[in-house]
Amino acid sequence: MMNFKPLNLLKEQETGRDPLGNPITELVQFAETEGRFSAWRKEEIALDVRNVTVNNRKIMTPASKELLEQADRVKFEGLYHDITDIIGDDTTRWRILVVNRYGSEQP
Repeated sequence: MMNFKPLNLLKEQETGRDPLGNPITELVQFAETEGRFSAWRKEEIALDVRNVTVNNRKIMTPASKELLEQADRVKFEGLYHDITDIIGDDTTRWRILVVNRYGSEQP
């Protein structure tokens, strides 16, 4: 049985403009789904020439690709992660989010 945890999807939303007319944005949650960290397969590690497997982690989720593409960041297990890539489409049961490995406590 797979243990899934809450996965919050976040995006930058314009909340106003500064005195010079530049946009002021804030990171807001727009959806919640579920996910779990997934391990890199040995074949992926062997083919990795860009150190993706060293600097990133994978989160498996049933959320639709359309929903995931709207997200700028995710909050998972109490940490905020930047999304580096989305693997898979809606013809399969799961999508994989490739996120930065360590995340941060601050948005």
